[in-house]
Amino acid sequence: MAKGITRFYRCAALVLALSLLTAYGAENDIQLLTIEGDLIGLSETFDSTALDRQDAVGLVHEYHRLLPEGLRADVESLHQQMLKLIPDFEVAYAAADSAEITHIMSEIDSRWASIQEVHRQTYTFAVVSLLYEAYQLLLPTLDDEE
Repeated sequence: MAKGITRFYRCAALVLALSLLTAYGAENDIQLLTIEGDLIGLSETFDSTALDRQDAVGLVHEYHRLLPEGLRADVESLHQQMLKLIPDFEVAYAAADSAEITHIMSEIDSRWASIQEVHRQTYTFAVVSLLYEAYQLLLPTLDDEE
């Protein structure tokens, strides 16, 4: 019985805190999120499609910032590893080295698959789609995948 009451008070405190943040956010530009079930939805602050590479970097950063700290560090590490592979891909592509292109794309695909899995488990479909479009601007090699 005491456990049920404790849960009720935690829930009530959470609702109160969210209400206060909403009121405070309207006056002080705090970023508010939509949470659908266990998934994070579009943010009112950064929900537009990235138009260029700079927009894409900002969009990806802002949504990844919402991840729990350990998971965020893992995703950021994978993200940086992919970005470091792009110059190698460009050299292999310019040299028409199909074996090297295949190897590098395999490395990129492996990291990208891990990031996509985090996205699917954390964000709504709308956010996953938005992040996919942003990554297409960051990693032009993804254009050929789908």
